[in-house]
Amino acid sequence: GFGPLDVTVCVLGSPAAFLPVLLEGGARCPGAMVLCLSPSWASRVPSETSPGAWSLLLSRGVSFEAGGRSVLETFTPPRRANYVTGDFASGGPEGGWAGELARHLDCPTGGSVPLTHRLEDPLVTRWVLAARAGLPVPPTLAFVLGSRGDVAGEPVSPGVRLVRLEDPQGQETLVQEE
Repeated sequence: GFGPLDVTVCVLGSPAAFLPVLLEGGARCPGAMVLCLSPSWASRVPSETSPGAWSLLLSRGVSFEAGGRSVLETFTPPRRANYVTGDFASGGPEGGWAGELARHLDCPTGGSVPLTHRLEDPLVTRWVLAARAGLPVPPTLAFVLGSRGDVAGEPVSPGVRLVRLEDPQGQETLVQEE
C-alpha cells in the first residue's frame, strides 16, 4: 500500500560517508533517498502523532535514482522524512545544523550528536572494547581533567591507564612520572 513517495530516507549534511548508501538506496527504491545539503531545505513542525516531538519536512533535496542518477528537486508540498541520518560530527559540539534538525524527531534516526561524540572518542571506545568486551587495544595512557562521567571509575583493562588531573597547572611532575 505504499507508493514511492511514502518513504523518505533523509541524509542531512555532507554526503561523503553516505554516498554508497544513497546510491544503493536509489537503485533499490528510486526517489526514496533524499540528501539535504542546507538547513534552509528542511523545516521542523510539531508532530501530529507524538506530542513533544517534531516532524522533519523537506522542501528541497537531492533525490537518487537507479544507475546513480541524482536530481535536485523542490517538493511541493514538502515531503515528510520517515528516517533521518546524517553528518552529526561536523559543526562543533552541538553537531551544527544537521544535529539541530535531527533532535527529538518523531521518526527513527541513524544516530545523534551525543552518540556520535561518544563513538568518536578514542578513550571511551578503547575503554568499552577493553574493559567491557575484553578485546585487546593499543597501549593507552590518557590524561583527563576532573571527573569524566562517561568513563565510570577506573578502567580495569589491560593496556588502558587513566590519569585524572584536577588542575593542569602544577602537575607536570605527575605527567612526567606517568
